[in-house]
Amino acid sequence: MIPTVREVLTLPVVAPGRPTVVGGARHLDKPVRWVHSSDVTDLTGLLQGGELVLSTGLAFVGRPQAVPDYLRMLAHLRVSALVIELLHIDELPPGSGELADRLALPVITLAGSVPFVEVTEQVHRMIVADRYDELQFARTTHETFTRLNIGRASPTDIVTRASQILAAPLVLEDLNRHVLAYCSAGRPAARLLDGWSQRSRQHSAAGEGWTAVPVGVGAEQWGRLVLPAEAADAGRARMVLERATQSLQLQRMIERDRDALLVQALGGLLDDLTSGRITDESEALARAGALGLTVGARYLPLVIKVPRRTGADALAQGAVDRRVLAAARQSVTAAGLSAIGSVRREGTVALVMGCPHPAAADRSLDAVCAGLQERLAGRAGIGGWVAGTASASAGLIDAAAGLVEADHVAEVGLTMVGGGTAGQRLFRSSDVRLRGLFTLLRGDRRVQAFAETELGRLLDHDARTGEDLMAVLRAYLGCGGSKTRTAQATGLSRPTLYARLSVIERILGVSLEPVESRTSLHAALMIIDARD
Repeated sequence: MIPTVREVLTLPVVAPGRPTVVGGARHLDKPVRWVHSSDVTDLTGLLQGGELVLSTGLAFVGRPQAVPDYLRMLAHLRVSALVIELLHIDELPPGSGELADRLALPVITLAGSVPFVEVTEQVHRMIVADRYDELQFARTTHETFTRLNIGRASPTDIVTRASQILAAPLVLEDLNRHVLAYCSAGRPAARLLDGWSQRSRQHSAAGEGWTAVPVGVGAEQWGRLVLPAEAADAGRARMVLERATQSLQLQRMIERDRDALLVQALGGLLDDLTSGRITDESEALARAGALGLTVGARYLPLVIKVPRRTGADALAQGAVDRRVLAAARQSVTAAGLSAIGSVRREGTVALVMGCPHPAAADRSLDAVCAGLQERLAGRAGIGGWVAGTASASAGLIDAAAGLVEADHVAEVGLTMVGGGTAGQRLFRSSDVRLRGLFTLLRGDRRVQAFAETELGRLLDHDARTGEDLMAVLRAYLGCGGSKTRTAQATGLSRPTLYARLSVIERILGVSLEPVESRTSLHAALMIIDARD
């Protein structure tokens, strides 16, 4: 760290001078950027701010009235402190201490002789050492994130490494304040993440305490990297956060380009089918038959999703995915069917099943899901699984194309379990509808920005005041704008409900009466729910 005025005064070379703080004692922790020795009364143009000025007081011999103007000049030049050796004068004029306090300028007198050259050498040595440490830290940080970029590290890897450098927890959040990746730095993850969205809004509104750096460039901003604690060294913390956000943005660009170029070309038969590399139905059936799929009257796409566990690493998640795939194959066989399937990505298993009888498609799906429930019951980390499906097809290629829809339906199903569908495992397009669209688009920054524009002010208000006006708005929208039904649902008196709805309108700056206005707010609410 750059030495402070207080630290300079404790140097052994200064001790013989018996330093006395005349004024500005509350500002002794100012950093000293450089040391300047001078006995001239006008230093304008010679200083840049942050200097420790050493003087023998020669310029004030017989001119005590010049001292106040001199102190004001130093304060204007943002000098860190003035040290005067009482070699040519006996003392500073009365009132100098009070003026120094008002100017926030530490003024110190030395009763004994102090070699200014040695003071300058020692302080400059400390400053140079600090600069060298800062350069070393910057170089090490640059090399660390360069290696992560070359290795195409995941967002979690990037956030974890930045957290390790700072020895502090870090959270990567999206525009709706939902956690995308985090590292708790050895602290309980539950304590770090509990009520994160509301806490993040509170600290953002207060503008102090936490350090946050946006991720993304200009209008393409899609998240924030947050240090949810006071930084021991604010400069270093911001450097690490900015370097980490650059790596996160680069990783996002690489992933986006990779998806566009490879079109999910992950190998195997399902990859060839879904990417369109197989266009001939007979070739598709021949390859699938060689892998154990029997010819059926109908083919059913099925995607099984398992929610990500907080703190789970890639190896643990991979083991879970393999158990789900094995259970799915066993369930298919037990139902008298055949299928081709694989782990498509983390937390996602996809299958295309052959059904011998056209009328038995729904019964077959129900039988497979019942078998899955039996085989996965009680398994750690798998209890929240859901499955999504699409329409049965007469051709294998069409059924494989339906995996995209089934994947989307399953993704929406994950957000719906527990919200009135706790016992449901299998979801179809008719179950998800508009909520499904918002779940599909929930990662789009424009959709997140829309939700934030519609409801951000109300969420900020609740976070700041502790009120729960969002619950009142949610009930009102759920009741289709009926105040009578809303009062019954919330248990509020009608005057109280009217007053709260009026406050909501004032905060959001919109009327709740028009149907289009309520529709827009309801859509924003569904987007936020989809992220939750």
